[in-house]
Amino acid sequence: MNRAEHEDLDQIDNDQTGRGVALASKSKLPSQKSFTKTFSLYRDPQDVRTVIQLARSGIVLTLLLLASVAANFYQYYRRPDRIVVDKSTGRVVEINDRDYGETEAVQLGPEHLTDADKKYISSEFVRSLYQIDPATRSKDIERALRMMLPDSALKFARYLKQESILEKQLQESWQSAWTAQDITVDSKDRYTVRVIGRQEIHRLDNGVAVDAPRQLSLSLKLIADPKGRADRNLRSGFLIGSFDYKEIQ
Repeated sequence: MNRAEHEDLDQIDNDQTGRGVALASKSKLPSQKSFTKTFSLYRDPQDVRTVIQLARSGIVLTLLLLASVAANFYQYYRRPDRIVVDKSTGRVVEINDRDYGETEAVQLGPEHLTDADKKYISSEFVRSLYQIDPATRSKDIERALRMMLPDSALKFARYLKQESILEKQLQESWQSAWTAQDITVDSKDRYTVRVIGRQEIHRLDNGVAVDAPRQLSLSLKLIADPKGRADRNLRSGFLIGSFDYKEIQ
């Protein structure tokens, strides 16, 4: 065997040896996937609950803040329901139940029904009945009925209809002026008001004008209105339960 043949055999052996080493190295080296590890995330349940509670609290606080801002804007821009002004001085005494001081003419305090309220409702009731203007007579009677207890108003309306009192006054063209001379609260019964006054009646009797003045004494029994101060009781807090009258000679 010559030298050239020896070199060829050596080259073949080297190639085979290289392949064997390469195959051996490939079989022995672990794959890249074998180095990949799986990690599991774990969270304490108490931490999760705390985070959820904090998130809920944050949402609630945000909503409360938005509601507060909206309410403040509404209160700032809305028109006041009530303004009390002392006309003698021009000072604002109250706005929406908020006191801004008092003046010599106006003093604010807790709500109390007084004898002045009793006298006021009694005076207006009697005036609606005995001050007669044909142009406003029906409205005046309706006003007087609203000042009475519902049952009392119904009975009085029936009495006026049965006796044809309003029809008679209309036919005779009644007109009258009423002057209250004395209004007092009974010292023995604080819900009884006594009114003395004079009614100047002008009417027609068979086409002849007649003046018929008369002096009247009335006794009115008041009842505290369950609704308090309302339009129907002229903001007095009282209703007329019953009344009677007599003519003073």
